[in-house]
Amino acid sequence: MKTLPAFLLAIILIFSAVSSASAQTAESIWMTAENAAYKTGETVLVKINAVSATPIQGFTFQIRYDPACLQPTQSGSVVSGMNGLQLPQLPGLVDASYASASPQTVNGVVAEVWFVTLGACQTNLTLESAALAIRNEAGFAAYLPGISLGEKVLALTVDKERGVAATPAIVGTPLILGEAPAPTSTPPTWLVALLSMVFGGGIMFWVSRLFRKSSSAAPQKPAAATVQIKRGAQAGKSIPVHKLPCHIGSDPSNEICLDDPFVSKRHAKIFANNDGFYLLGLGGETYLNGAAVTKTATALKPGDMVRLGQNVFFTFAA
Repeated sequence: MKTLPAFLLAIILIFSAVSSASAQTAESIWMTAENAAYKTGETVLVKINAVSATPIQGFTFQIRYDPACLQPTQSGSVVSGMNGLQLPQLPGLVDASYASASPQTVNGVVAEVWFVTLGACQTNLTLESAALAIRNEAGFAAYLPGISLGEKVLALTVDKERGVAATPAIVGTPLILGEAPAPTSTPPTWLVALLSMVFGGGIMFWVSRLFRKSSSAAPQKPAAATVQIKRGAQAGKSIPVHKLPCHIGSDPSNEICLDDPFVSKRHAKIFANNDGFYLLGLGGETYLNGAAVTKTATALKPGDMVRLGQNVFFTFAA
């Protein structure tokens, strides 16, 4: 009879070991931040963490934020081989997706999201949804079942005192989420009033001239456009599109030359028709708002985000 307590103790120890191993390998995603208190203009670094016993080939997440308090700028994955898929962004919601050509093991930080504080406020960041993706037996992407969400809400306090923004150190292909606001100072009230009068008068004069021209002139092709480079070669520049069609590539003969190893000699072109502008892929990887563009012309509208190769991002303005 003395062996019964020992037998029960052994059973308890085995069960405890199994339970512990199961808890460590459970698939889960959670969100963390370096700090909870910030100054106006400072950078908030948010980290998306994940643990999975199954190697994954992608993940996605959505973060809800207050656009009056925070401005997202960009995101990147620290997992080797994970590339961002550029998606249209809605105010108040960061929508990010990443994919890899080969399975990757994750156990810790998988992505970073950078925000800039806009002013004094108390706010929350909420991880609204998140998922890990695998390739199923049929070869298609599928969500990994049984994922649990850990820490979903981060409370942040922003002071009105102005701080200094940090420069994001993004690993891999970044996702452009928005532009960081430039530090500004409040001008005197009289200067604001004077500029408003001058600017308002100029606008009225310009509108009247435009109305006279439009009433007498025949329909014309779309007005001149601008390519605003956000990332990669010539980042930060606004390049006017004077000549149409406008060829883009790494060769100097192009109207827009981008010296980048992932941009082909004749990568893409922008051309105009009577009803607007169009983008055409000429052989290199070309994406419009996250969708691949091949040799079929795709309508190009102001505000559209274009990615060429792995590194070059630009927005279109007309």
